[in-house]
Amino acid sequence: MKFVRIALLATGLVAFSTACGSSETSTSFEPGKLRVAAALYPIEEIVRVVGGSQVSLVELIPPGEPAHDYEPTPRQVTDLESADVVFYFGGGFQPGVEKAVASLPSSVRKVDLLKSVKLIAVSQQLAGTEGAVDGEVLGDGSDPHVWLSPTNMQLMVEQVRATLAAFPSFDEPSADTGAASFASRLAKLDADFRSGLSSCVSRVIVTAHRAFDYVAHEYNLEQIAIAGVSPTDEPSAKTLEAISRSARDHQVTTIFFETNLPAELSKMIANEVGAATAVLDTIETLSNKQIADGANYVSVMQSNLAALEKALVCS
Repeated sequence: MKFVRIALLATGLVAFSTACGSSETSTSFEPGKLRVAAALYPIEEIVRVVGGSQVSLVELIPPGEPAHDYEPTPRQVTDLESADVVFYFGGGFQPGVEKAVASLPSSVRKVDLLKSVKLIAVSQQLAGTEGAVDGEVLGDGSDPHVWLSPTNMQLMVEQVRATLAAFPSFDEPSADTGAASFASRLAKLDADFRSGLSSCVSRVIVTAHRAFDYVAHEYNLEQIAIAGVSPTDEPSAKTLEAISRSARDHQVTTIFFETNLPAELSKMIANEVGAATAVLDTIETLSNKQIADGANYVSVMQSNLAALEKALVCS
C-alpha cells in the first residue's frame, strides 16, 4: 500500500506539473481561428471589421492607457510569439512594442501599417517655441498619428484585408465585404469633415499635444499644440507664453484636452486667455466607458468633428 500511495502521489505531481506548464504557455487566442495581434485601438477595429469571426484578436494597449510608452506584459509577449500576424506602427512610435515585435520568430508575420499610408512631416509649429519640431517624431521626421486621417484609415483597411486574405485558411470574400463596408463609412466620415469644416470663423485649434497634424493638414486647419508629438514632451515656459500669445491673437475660444492625459496645462492656458475647454480624442485607445457605450472609431471621430465645429464656429 505504501508503494501504491507513493505511485499515486508521483502521478499527481506529474499531472500538476503538466498543468502548470500548459498554463504558462497558453495564450489569449481562441483555437481554430487566425491569431491576430493589434498594437493600437484603430488597428484593432479594422481587424475586427475586416476579419470578423474568422480571427481571434488581441489588442496590446489596455482601455484608457497612453500608447506611446506602453511596454507589453510577459503574457502579451507570449501572445505575440504565438500570433499568425501582428499589425503595428513602426518608426519609433511605440518603442516597447517595436522591440517586442523585432524579437518575434520568423513564423509570425509582422506588418508595419505606416508603410501603407501617406505620412506628413512635422515642422516647427509656432515662432517663439523651442525645439525644431516641438517634440519627438518618427525616425524620418514624420507624424505617427496617421489613424486620425480617414483617408489613411482607408489605406490601412486595404492593407489589413490583403494581409488576412493571403492566409490559406481565410475566406477572402467575407474580408472583401467587411473592408468595403468600413471603407464606405470612412469615405462618408471624410466627406462630413470636409463639409463641416469648410466654412468656419476660425481655423486655429489649440490641442493638448501634437496629435492632430493630419486633421489640420487634410481639412485646412492650423494646429497649435501645447505638448509635442509625444504627450510626455512638456513645454517650456517660453513655449507656453508663445502659445498663449498666439491663442489671443487668433481669438481662440476653446482649448482642447484629452481624457487619458492630464488636463492642467490646457486648463491653465484656457484660464489665461479666457477660453473654454473641450475634449478632442486621439482614439489611441477607448476608455471603459466608451466601450460600454458602444463607441467606435467613426462615432468618436464624429464627436471630434462636432467639438471642432463648435469651437471654430462653423456653419
